[in-house]
Amino acid sequence: MPMRKLKEETELFYSYLRQNGLKKTYQKDLILETFLNTEGHLCVEDIYALVKKRDKKVGVVTVFRTLKSLTACGIAREITLGDGLTRFEHSYHHPHHHHIVCTECHRAIEFVCPELERIQNDIIQKYHFHPIHHRFQTYGICEDCRDHRAVTDFQKHDTERIFARDAVKMALCMENRCLEFYRNLADRNQDSAGKEIIERMVQEVEAHTVDLNLKLEEIVAQEKDLDCAPIFLHFDPCELEELIPELSRYESGDAIRLDAKASIELALHLNRAAADFFKSYADRFAETQGKQVFISFANQEGNHCDLMRQRMEQLLASPSAV
Repeated sequence: MPMRKLKEETELFYSYLRQNGLKKTYQKDLILETFLNTEGHLCVEDIYALVKKRDKKVGVVTVFRTLKSLTACGIAREITLGDGLTRFEHSYHHPHHHHIVCTECHRAIEFVCPELERIQNDIIQKYHFHPIHHRFQTYGICEDCRDHRAVTDFQKHDTERIFARDAVKMALCMENRCLEFYRNLADRNQDSAGKEIIERMVQEVEAHTVDLNLKLEEIVAQEKDLDCAPIFLHFDPCELEELIPELSRYESGDAIRLDAKASIELALHLNRAAADFFKSYADRFAETQGKQVFISFANQEGNHCDLMRQRMEQLLASPSAV
C-alpha cells in the first residue's frame, strides 16, 4: 500500500478516535495495519487470526470493536455474503461497488456499473428520496458449483487498482475508436489539405494510445496477476460510440471532401465531446485512482482542443501555416 494512502487512513482513524473520546492503542494500530494490508471480504475471525500471529494478547472483542470503528469513520464497509457472517472490505479511496454472490461457495464477484447507478438515481429522484447508503447484491449459484467443479481460490486484488486498470481500458477503447474513425476519414478524404490534417490527428492519437498502454502496464505491474482479475468496471461502449461524429453530410458517393478548416472543426468537435464526457463520467465516482485516470484523460482531450484552436487560428491567418 502506498505510504501516502496509509498515512491518510491512519489520520482519519485517529481523528475519529479523538472525536469520540476513544484511546489510541498499539492493539488498534495493529488491527488497522492488518486490515489495510489484507485484501478481500474479511470477517472478524479472519482479521483476528492474522493479528494473533503478531500479538497473541489481542482479543477478538478488540478486533470487532476496532473494525466497527473503521466502518464508522469510512475506512471499512460492512457486507454480507449469505453465509451469516458480517464481513468487512476496504472503503476509503475505493469505488463503491456491488456483488454477485454464490450461495454455495460464497465467492463474490465485485463490479461497478454506472448505468445501474443511473437507473437507481432516476428512481430515487422520482420519489424525492434522500439516500443515505445503498447496496446491490445478487445471489445465485456460480458456474463452478453448478458443474460440481472444485472452486478455484481466486487471488484477492485491490479494487482500487482493478478500477484504475479498467478506467485506462475505457480510455483506450475511446482512443482506439477515434483512431479507427480518423484512419477511415483520412483514406476517404479527397481534399489534400484536409487529408493532411486528419493524418496528423492519426499520429497524435497513436502517440496518446502508446501513453495509455504504458499507463496500463504500470498499473498492472503494481500487483501480481492484476491483468487476470475479472472485469470490474462495466461501461456501456455505446456511450462512447455516440461521441463519434456523423460523416454522412460530407459524403459524395464513397468519397468524402473535407478541407483543412472543416477537418480541424471536426477534430475539435470530437475532442471536446470526449473531454466533456470523461469529465462528467469522473463525477460519478468518489476519489479513487480510477477517477484520476478519467480526469487526466479529459484534461488531455481538453488540451488537444486548445491545440486544434491554435491550428484553426493559424489556418485563418495563413492557410499554408497549418
